[in-house]
Amino acid sequence: MTEAIKKKVIRPDGRQGGGSLRPLAAEVSCLKRADGSSKFTSGTTQILAAVYGPAAPRVTSRERMNDALVSVVFKFGTKPATMMTDNTSNAHPGYGANERELERFIGDSLMACIAIDQYPRTVIEIVIQVIRADGSLVGTALNAATLALLDAGIQMNSLPIGTTCLVPTNGDIMTDIRFDPTADEESSEEFSVIVLSTDSVRDGVIASITFGSFQLDAFLSCVERSKRVGKAIITFMKIVMEQKSTREAKTLWSS
Repeated sequence: MTEAIKKKVIRPDGRQGGGSLRPLAAEVSCLKRADGSSKFTSGTTQILAAVYGPAAPRVTSRERMNDALVSVVFKFGTKPATMMTDNTSNAHPGYGANERELERFIGDSLMACIAIDQYPRTVIEIVIQVIRADGSLVGTALNAATLALLDAGIQMNSLPIGTTCLVPTNGDIMTDIRFDPTADEESSEEFSVIVLSTDSVRDGVIASITFGSFQLDAFLSCVERSKRVGKAIITFMKIVMEQKSTREAKTLWSS
């Protein structure tokens, strides 16, 4: 009976079932002055990320003797469409978190995976700009930053992958958990939001942002299912970087 119910779930954008992702698209090396950059798109949510460094810090007090300092700047930019009509509850693209809190979440996730000991006395700055917000904003921003770091050639011990899922507020974990939700889905009072940052190598959760009430079983179910979703995103990133290498090889030989 449960499987039959899940198959009938048709989401607002036409996807069937909660485990499906929206179409992914990405462009790397899109900013000339940055050491690495990416434009990451999930459905109609689009994020631009730029990496500067590693470079010597402009202020000596930010210098760390044995490793790099990872700095994140998060910019909503133009007011997201979802904030124009409703700035409360899940409808807020940052789930009520301000820019400083989002910078902390993304920064902690990235620092856990960057080989910061390979870049002592330097600063690696990641600037994240929201181009369009239509759900799953924070997870998409983390993935954009990760791809920009790969484009910059920063040594990574693993990859932090962002996934966003909706869980029912009524605690019914048999209801289909929805991944990569749209803004319309996030604004529903029937669901709470869980954003996970997972480690591609250690296979665990680095950090999380939650909005709303939910049962522990629902959180654990999100963690388990996010591993499968994360593998799909990692595969996509590998394809993007392989395509970049192919283009650069062709350019080298043609010159």
